[in-house]
Amino acid sequence: MLTRERPVPYFLVLRVLVTEDGGLAEKAINPLDRIFQPGRPGEVVVGNATNVQDGMVNLEDGRQLPYDYLILATGTTWAGPLAFPRSVHDKNKWIEDWREKFRTANDIVILGAGAVGIELSGELKHYYPNKNVTVVHSDVLPMNTTYPDKFRRRIVERWEALGVKFFLGDRGSLPQGDYSSITTEKGRTIKADLVVPTWGGRRNTAFLKSFDPTIITAQENIRVLPTLQVPLSNGKTNVYAVGDIVDWPEQKQIAKIPSHVAVVVPNILASIEGKNAPKVYGGFMEAILLPAGPTAGIAYLPLLWGIILGDWVSSLLKAKTLFVDKAQALTGYA
Repeated sequence: MLTRERPVPYFLVLRVLVTEDGGLAEKAINPLDRIFQPGRPGEVVVGNATNVQDGMVNLEDGRQLPYDYLILATGTTWAGPLAFPRSVHDKNKWIEDWREKFRTANDIVILGAGAVGIELSGELKHYYPNKNVTVVHSDVLPMNTTYPDKFRRRIVERWEALGVKFFLGDRGSLPQGDYSSITTEKGRTIKADLVVPTWGGRRNTAFLKSFDPTIITAQENIRVLPTLQVPLSNGKTNVYAVGDIVDWPEQKQIAKIPSHVAVVVPNILASIEGKNAPKVYGGFMEAILLPAGPTAGIAYLPLLWGIILGDWVSSLLKAKTLFVDKAQALTGYA
């Protein structure tokens, strides 16, 4: 297993950037030294992959890692508060700095009403109910058309009840230098002493262009077959992809990864035995849960007529713990 810099994953929990409540930062940052079960072969290699060749991954420090099978899981790089540094020390300072920014700001403007922007605005209004929080979004409703309009409208209603203001069907940009307000594309002025970008991230796939440029889409995703094998131009079938970088018509969510893994693992095991890949990926339901602090939130399940759930279910399923306990279990630190 190859991981960048020190082997400490950060389970993307927006709440840790807003508050110390629950001690989630300490619980969510764990070493990867317990990933492999005792007595079973496995090694965590810390390094930065600069390029891939047929049968070899080249690292920044000159090391080379040969492979028979390669799983690409390089994920997404985000802007704004989710642009976490790599090292533990820098991560801790990053968290402290953003907490201070939110603590001292009075008029916070969030650019983008995707899942990150909605969740962040909800967390801010829970922990700082007297601050002004405004969300600017280019579409006429938050999120995107993956979700039905009735759910998207319900988000606006619930978040406005928390005190969040929306400027929909408009765009804002990051101001330069000192500022006390921003002006949107439609000419509306919004008071602001902190502007936070939360628009979509970029896939970490640029280093693969020298390996095989045909596998990278215009959106920087990795092309895959239904078996989640990457269709290499040399015809080989020993490279797979999982996570955000997979070019599949679905929302990028951590909840999708177990379904990806459930396809890739048996397919690799079958290939080792000289058999055809037995599993294909058929997608995963587009459910979502957006917390607004530990006791509030909204959820959508694409079942029956489309089920919308409120605070109690949101708190029970996610808002209270944000799945940090699951992250600890996955890294062996439960």
